[in-house]
Amino acid sequence: MINKNASHQSRNYIFDLLKIILTFLVVNIHIRNVTHGKVNFLEPYGYYAVPLFVTLSFFLMNKYFSQIKLSFSVILLRIKRLVLPLIFWSGVGFLLKPNLINIKNIFLQLFTGKVVDTPLYYLNLLIFLTLIFWLITYLPTKLRIPLYFVIIIAAFILEYTGFNTSFFNPMGDEIRKSYGQIVELIKYASLGILFRTLVNQNKKRVILFSLVRSSLSLLLIFKFPQPWGYNYSGMRLFLGTILILSSILLIEQVNFSEKINKVINIFASYSFGVYLCHIIFFETLLQIFPNVTTFNSSYPFILLFIYTISCYIFCFLFDHLTLKKLSYLVK
Repeated sequence: MINKNASHQSRNYIFDLLKIILTFLVVNIHIRNVTHGKVNFLEPYGYYAVPLFVTLSFFLMNKYFSQIKLSFSVILLRIKRLVLPLIFWSGVGFLLKPNLINIKNIFLQLFTGKVVDTPLYYLNLLIFLTLIFWLITYLPTKLRIPLYFVIIIAAFILEYTGFNTSFFNPMGDEIRKSYGQIVELIKYASLGILFRTLVNQNKKRVILFSLVRSSLSLLLIFKFPQPWGYNYSGMRLFLGTILILSSILLIEQVNFSEKINKVINIFASYSFGVYLCHIIFFETLLQIFPNVTTFNSSYPFILLFIYTISCYIFCFLFDHLTLKKLSYLVK
């Protein structure tokens, strides 16, 4: 039986706080995209959100992917956990955009997540990556770490040679953006597993400090060229992700008060739901209240705060009003 107090104390609230910050940064980008507003100083940091989400996800899932011949039943539960919100929020998206309902769009939505409520592509991404890394568990253990590095190197080769974009660009908009991004983001799944392996080493603090110093030095000294891609290509984004995660793992635990920890935990748990629903609801909000665009032009950060908190409140109320029987849709 797990000791609840011990579990509570061992929880890394810095990870939870990072999820909340990243969620605000994602919403900031999408509000600007939908309203066609001006780029603000937060936006460049927002592009670290999805890479960090993927890295953290596979960092935490390494307990499964480190096993030998992981049972498909475990993966099936994970995929079910991703497919159900994909179907639900896709349905909400089509209800709010009935003009897009047809067989082709429904098929594309389920396999790309890019027709309605575009953040849903993240669920497709996790499904594909989960299947790929499940297959890797059937390889000998000694081959896995070298393979993770090969995946990272291969992803960069595809980006910097332009093969990724030249292959996917002729395809439909939904396919090229969804699967082109999968190719760009697979290296972050490998990175998450490698970081988890690193944390289990005896000299992890020395290695983490070296990663912080080397990644920061490379970012400051070299001006890495940015390849064409689908938002997540390039060395700078990769090194920045290493820098952020290494720094957080060096900090390890921050002792907030119990009440603050509880609030952070609640917000972090609903970040998943906010990520999935924020665009479709914001687009609907603009249709009802078009003056929101004007308000955003004058007070972008006030709107960002109010709207994101409103999405968190919605997810919290949805979870409790359904008696937590549908928690998997927002948590």
